[in-house]
Amino acid sequence: MGVCPKTPVERPNPTLTPMLVPDALRAPEATACPDASPLPPISAEERAARQAITRHRQRLDWSMHVPEFEPFFKEGLEKLGLPPPRRGIGLRALVDSMMLEAKKDLLLWVLVGYPGIIQGDRVLRMAENWGLTKENLPWFNVDKPLSAARWPEFSEEVRGVVQREHRRYKDAQAHLYILHHDLPGKLALRMVYDPAKRADATQEGCLGLLHAVDKADTSETPFASYAQQWVARAIRNYLLGERFPVHVPVNLASQLLREANLEAPGAPVSTRPERTLLQPRVPLDSMAAPGEQPLTLPDESSPSPRDLLNRQEILRVVQDMINQLSEKQREVLIRRYGLGVGNEAETLMNIAQSIGISHQQVSMREKRALEKLGTILRPVIKEIYG
Repeated sequence: MGVCPKTPVERPNPTLTPMLVPDALRAPEATACPDASPLPPISAEERAARQAITRHRQRLDWSMHVPEFEPFFKEGLEKLGLPPPRRGIGLRALVDSMMLEAKKDLLLWVLVGYPGIIQGDRVLRMAENWGLTKENLPWFNVDKPLSAARWPEFSEEVRGVVQREHRRYKDAQAHLYILHHDLPGKLALRMVYDPAKRADATQEGCLGLLHAVDKADTSETPFASYAQQWVARAIRNYLLGERFPVHVPVNLASQLLREANLEAPGAPVSTRPERTLLQPRVPLDSMAAPGEQPLTLPDESSPSPRDLLNRQEILRVVQDMINQLSEKQREVLIRRYGLGVGNEAETLMNIAQSIGISHQQVSMREKRALEKLGTILRPVIKEIYG
């Protein structure tokens, strides 16, 4: 039996009675050191790609935190057609969460349009951040602020480096994406029950994979285990969005689900809210099994069919009664109580001025019309209420 040099040898305890275990049930003896890493080795291609992505992301993040650039971000987002800040997410948080492609476009836009003056020490740090040397900027003096006249020349040098580094990032992004391109499809088959939604879920998973690529680092953790979390989250967010009848922010839905899970920690996993939402929908034409209660979707604000029929019947009776009035009485009553479609109730004075008769004559027509309606309506009320 091979033992690692630093592994202590376990000695039998004389107070314990040894247990006889058949040879067929014995576990195989370990021959590897317990401190050996169980993670698979990272290939040289993946390591180089992750280093290029990490370097480009760190340079972009540093540039996006230059205080002089921040006032131009909001206008740049509008000009470039990028999503603006929304409720609950400020401008700073939005810029930090953008993908590297959008950060690069916003930085280039700011570098072109920035008209101000920057202190010399900050310009030096920006030049060092993008790998510019004294040979690229022979006129630069760290003890003096960079003037507006020199800014276009400095901006052109920085933009050239940004574009060159971004091309290297795109090559690394494509390489890392191709290495794990099958991950979204595998997770969609595992997580999506409805075959009709698997294609869209796979596309959402691909976007999650791109986000994971942008967040790649130089640690020894395999990228696949990290990317799987991003892909699964993207697919799960897509499924949650499909389950709600109206648009609900995914972060709000996730927060509500987490709170609901905390309220019932001992509930079975199959009955938790997120599992219920991820289950496939029940078609409206599906029939309930024998002895099973059918699913109902109550809508308290919607009137029942019986109420709709009663309302239509009442409207028909009222219309018939109004038709039994004379033309002059009907006109006054319709205008007085706004019975026409889109009409509003009018005063007796307005009706009198419009028709060209006195106020007393309009009031008399209204009174006679109401008396006649009462005579017509009396048998109906007696038939309904007895």
